[in-house]
Amino acid sequence: MQKGRRNHEPALTATCRLFFEELLKSDFVVKENEETFLVTPTCARCNRLFGVGEVKEVEKRGKITKIKISDSTATLNIYTDKAIGLESNKFLAFVGIIHVREGAGKSKAVLILVEEAEPVEENVRDNWILNTARRTMERIELLRSNLNLSLALPKKQWMKGAVEHYAIDDDKLDSWGSVAINAVKGMWQHYSKTAKKMVLEALEEAEKSSMERVKLTNALKKRGLMEEWIEEVIDELFAEGRCYEPEVGMVKVVEVKE
Repeated sequence: MQKGRRNHEPALTATCRLFFEELLKSDFVVKENEETFLVTPTCARCNRLFGVGEVKEVEKRGKITKIKISDSTATLNIYTDKAIGLESNKFLAFVGIIHVREGAGKSKAVLILVEEAEPVEENVRDNWILNTARRTMERIELLRSNLNLSLALPKKQWMKGAVEHYAIDDDKLDSWGSVAINAVKGMWQHYSKTAKKMVLEALEEAEKSSMERVKLTNALKKRGLMEEWIEEVIDELFAEGRCYEPEVGMVKVVEVKE
């Protein structure tokens, strides 16, 4: 029995974090041990997708629900027969099986059938973007190092096939790197604006519009903000002259005289 399970380990480790734009531009398929895997332009190899995004539209089609979901790089259609209780402009985390359908000519289309899904808070989507960007950049740098060192790319036939299929070079890797970077930038711009508002509100609610930095950080963490970004936002408010440090370890709102 153990031997049988061992043969199925590749499927268990093939759940990927991918930006939707990369997934939608993936069309290289390999088969191993009677299983089908989609290989992407940055050489992620997977047959399942873990994604988090903002729900844009929900459409019931008999027993099947079609969900349009965006991760900020692209909008993806996913399908489920499960009752999830979704609304537009809410965030959803899901694990889905990747099916590749043959289209006209040699074209292929990706179909995602949801296995598990759950509504989540916006900070879960933000963390997903950060982790997906990190993993994307790791794959890119691995490919780049092999290309630049002119190594036999690679020993794994599926990866070698993907490099040839997508004609991967430095320019294309730079392009996929930009997708990851822009996703993080877009999230940060939105997050920074929202987080600054939350910091100022917390301070204004405090006595004399000031608070110990540690207490302020803890209060904002309870509201779902990430600690490392809270520090960044507080420093930005200092730089913008909207807050100052009346004494070491304290944060106070600058009073605007009318």
